[in-house]
Amino acid sequence: MPRIASPQTPTAARGARRTARRVCALIPVLLIAGCASLRPDLPVPPELSQAGVSARVLIPPDLNVNPAETVVKPEAQSQAPANPLLPPELGGAPTRFALSDAIAFALQNSPRLRSARAEIQRAKGQERVAFAPFLPQIDLLGQYGVVSSTLAPGIPGNEGFLLPNGTGTRDYAQTEVGLEWTLYDFGRTCGHYLQSVARERITELQLVRANQTVEFDVANAYLEVLLARASRRVQEDAVRRAEAILEDTVARRKQGVALKDDVLRAEVQLSESREALVLAREGELNAVARLNNVMGRNAGWPLEVVDMESQPPIPGRLADLLDIAAGLRPEVALARQAVMAAQEGREAAKGEFLPRIFARAAAGHTDGENVITGWQEGVGLHIDVPLYAGGRHRGELRSADADIEAALADAQTILDAISLQVNLAYRAIMANQERVGLARPAVEQSAEALRIVRQRYRAGTATPTDVIEAETAATRAEQRYVSARIEYLSALARLAYVMSDDPERRLSPLPDRPSEELPPMPPSIPARPTP
Repeated sequence: MPRIASPQTPTAARGARRTARRVCALIPVLLIAGCASLRPDLPVPPELSQAGVSARVLIPPDLNVNPAETVVKPEAQSQAPANPLLPPELGGAPTRFALSDAIAFALQNSPRLRSARAEIQRAKGQERVAFAPFLPQIDLLGQYGVVSSTLAPGIPGNEGFLLPNGTGTRDYAQTEVGLEWTLYDFGRTCGHYLQSVARERITELQLVRANQTVEFDVANAYLEVLLARASRRVQEDAVRRAEAILEDTVARRKQGVALKDDVLRAEVQLSESREALVLAREGELNAVARLNNVMGRNAGWPLEVVDMESQPPIPGRLADLLDIAAGLRPEVALARQAVMAAQEGREAAKGEFLPRIFARAAAGHTDGENVITGWQEGVGLHIDVPLYAGGRHRGELRSADADIEAALADAQTILDAISLQVNLAYRAIMANQERVGLARPAVEQSAEALRIVRQRYRAGTATPTDVIEAETAATRAEQRYVSARIEYLSALARLAYVMSDDPERRLSPLPDRPSEELPPMPPSIPARPTP
């Protein structure tokens, strides 16, 4: 005959209904949690939006990016009015910069420095992460479930597991607060922390060197603008002289006192001068764009620089400069910190072979059916002894030893590079100072030779070809003189950079040592009489 199912007891029925309600209440929570993980893409930062990119890259179409003269004299700098043509899009940004102003602007606006500052913040975060294991870790733990009468309720916790009570389906809900605190791990945590501290100091030293690099790049680009402007001025005057010579030669040809060959030579000279002027203008625009770029400005923005009239003296003996560089270069301290970081990494790797001693504690409450309910507490002292990890710890130790050896080799490379850079910069200063001394009388001599040839030309004892050759020699001498002056200042800026000094201070006359004032460009070209 068929078996008749026995009806459930009231207690069992209430437990089943309670379990069903809990399960039904848990399902929406799981659905909400799953949907929350499916979020849309993060918004694009304003700097990388289309409007932000356009604002950074584009310039107003009517912006004057090639003013007729963008080098001003130092005495006229403070008297010059603000540029009335500056568009509102520039937000009133200045367009005239002395070297100190350009360096200060770059230190505030260079994206490279912004990235270096972000690296410091990242290193500070990693240092905080490495310090966290010194402190206890506190967690809120919880579990809920339903099992049959043949299973123990729940999963074991940090300090024990739930105990059954009675027969039948067991449903349980457990919530507890757990604490875990590492008491001693034989240098593992300390090694990782000190390694992160050394890396944080490395990022700070890298920021110092990045600031110096930006200062040098600005000074170098600034001097390139001065050189390009001076070259363009020389070529403009050369074109004016070539045009005057050609006009006079054509007139003499019509009068029968000049040959056709003289006219052809004058035309070739004018063509070469105009081509050189085109190249000089291109170099001028490129130099301005590069200076804008290293300053953190749009490459197409207008820019004016101030002439540097003085020639600072040589800063000292090579041995003294090497000693100063060895004490000031941040790379030396950076190399020390790199070695320290590698050594601390080895200490942390050694600790992996040794035990870890930690304490655990938990307190909470359990509720449910057919389980022992109520408050629960527990505490324990644990020792974790690594016996075998497949050679992982030994491999980490060998890698740490290699890091130390590489850090020491890198430190020697840095020291050798400092010595090489200071030597090269010092010799460049000496060579360019000699060039200035040789080019200055050459300019005066070529100007005097041109004056004599012009007198002979007016007297009829010299040909237009003689004048063209004298004009060419004068132009070359002026170009050599300008190049030697600016490259001497560039060598001083490079010496300041390799010594971790301020390039502006090196390029300015020292207060206790009078600078060698360079005379103005010997007989200024615009003042020369034309034929």
